[in-house]
Amino acid sequence: MNPRPETGAQSTPRIALIGQPNTGKSMLFNRITNARASVGNWPGITVNVMRARVPLDGRKVEYVDLPGIYNLEGGSEDEAVVNRFLTKFPVDLVIIVINAAQIERQILMPLQVKALGLPAVVMLNMCDEAHKLGITFDLEKLQDSLKMPVALISAKYGTGFEGAMKQVSESLSSEFASKPVLADYDSLFKTLMTEQTLDDALKGCVTLPKIWPKTLTEKLDQLFLHPLLGLPMFFLSMLVIFSVIWEIGLPSQDLVSSGADWVQATLLEPGLAWAPAWLNSFLINGIWLGLSTVASFVPLLVLFFFCMAAVEDSGYLARAAFLMDALMRRVGLDGRAFVMQMMGFGCNVPA
Repeated sequence: MNPRPETGAQSTPRIALIGQPNTGKSMLFNRITNARASVGNWPGITVNVMRARVPLDGRKVEYVDLPGIYNLEGGSEDEAVVNRFLTKFPVDLVIIVINAAQIERQILMPLQVKALGLPAVVMLNMCDEAHKLGITFDLEKLQDSLKMPVALISAKYGTGFEGAMKQVSESLSSEFASKPVLADYDSLFKTLMTEQTLDDALKGCVTLPKIWPKTLTEKLDQLFLHPLLGLPMFFLSMLVIFSVIWEIGLPSQDLVSSGADWVQATLLEPGLAWAPAWLNSFLINGIWLGLSTVASFVPLLVLFFFCMAAVEDSGYLARAAFLMDALMRRVGLDGRAFVMQMMGFGCNVPA
């Protein structure tokens, strides 16, 4: 798909979504577009970006999901992509997606977008997580401070989504959004952003808890990363995993071997009785036994790597690597090498 021309009148309003990585920006983009996006091959842009045209209040609107970035003035490749896009392709509106639970660390981006001279709407995503942490917002004061609409949403659960999209529609229809604009990076570079600037933007708008509640992950970390209990618990966890594999995997391996023996005795040997001895031996003792032997290990390996993948995805292996780091460094390795040694119980290749 080719984008619209860089200059001239635009028949379809263009909205760009920007935000830091892991703020739920792409999840919001998918919710807006109902996953009807396609890859846009934009001239002068070194990576592909997602785009989709979907109706908003009776008119087609083009949404563009730009790469996640930390700073509009940064020099990374993703930040350069966003820079080139905003300076080459006029936009009618920018949706700035912020993790509401980390607003004090992400408020810089709305201020930078304002300095670029781009019309914008701020969406404070993950409002459910912010509420769990005891963070509260005065949206009216925040809107006055940022001089742009602000919506509190959860892209994951859809909370506040309809109201947020109404703000988007109103922003597109406002007198200040009569024509698309390009980003003015010269103005951004001339604007001094300090810690005081960020604090002033949030002053009286956001209330943070004096004592942050501990999440379940933090509570578990206190147990699993305990200097005395951490390693015994890790070895106990591995013992449980290997016990499950032993009790389930080995019987499954025997079952597959028994099935292969039955196939050989009942089907293959009678069916190949006509063949010369060399061909019979090649097909049964060579090909079939080779395949059946490999197949007998499949249940054991699948169960082992499934268990290890579950432990890894939970983040526990990373914590185990941290616990083992001091010991493994004595032999010239880091803690992650121990995890590979553990996986060697299932297959010698990673070990």
